[in-house]
Amino acid sequence: MAPKFQIKVFQLSRFVKNFTIISIVSLSFLLVFFSKSDLYLINGIKIISSSVIIPITRVISAPVNAFSNFVDEYNQFKSLKFENKILQEEIIRLKKWQTLAIQNSRENKVLKKLLNATDNNLTLVKTASLINRNDSIYSKLINLNAGYEDKIKKNMSAINERGLVGKVIDTTSNNSRVILLTDPNLSISVKSISDGIFSLLTGNGDGKYLVSSFIKENKLPRLGDIVVTSGTAQIFPVDLLVGKVTKVEKNRFFVLPFVDFKNIDYVQIVTSK
Repeated sequence: MAPKFQIKVFQLSRFVKNFTIISIVSLSFLLVFFSKSDLYLINGIKIISSSVIIPITRVISAPVNAFSNFVDEYNQFKSLKFENKILQEEIIRLKKWQTLAIQNSRENKVLKKLLNATDNNLTLVKTASLINRNDSIYSKLINLNAGYEDKIKKNMSAINERGLVGKVIDTTSNNSRVILLTDPNLSISVKSISDGIFSLLTGNGDGKYLVSSFIKENKLPRLGDIVVTSGTAQIFPVDLLVGKVTKVEKNRFFVLPFVDFKNIDYVQIVTSK
């Protein structure tokens, strides 16, 4: 019994050994095979991906990328539009400030000149600003923001830094009405500086020139001569600047006033001392 048992055990161990070796070899072969097959499979997937899937992906993603770029550009456009609106508003504000600065500079310049406009023969009653004006063929009037509460009275003279403007014809508590030199209904007594020729001037109706309505002794002033108030009618103070002779005819002459009646902002109401 013992020798037979030993033979069977030896055969069994030999079988196990051979089976193990065969299994190991088989597994090794399978591992090598599958590793090679995986490499071929991966390469095949790569080839399919590069030749088919990637172009399809590009075609599909192209609209998405285009839409994304459009959205980005639209957002940038909205941002630029908003910034442009802010800049436009800032420009408007700066223009308003510039206009206000120019206006204030102009007013300061006028007021500075007005402070030096009154000579020693005049008494300053009030410096007033223009509220509105009434220009027509038949009348040239302005309204001021000062009245009898400011001691302004009828027939007082109105001047600015350039010369005689007109005279007060009506007052209320806080307003005054001034008739301008260019009004055809106003006559002023003047004299020429060079020759002392006395005459009366009235508005010519065009709102620009004064024309002589009376010349004492029929003596005409010279072209370019300066005329001032004579003070003889005791309506206007003496020696207020009126204008310059620009045209001389046979029986009359024309005077261009020094005052720019279209650009009156402030006037001084004055009387003689």
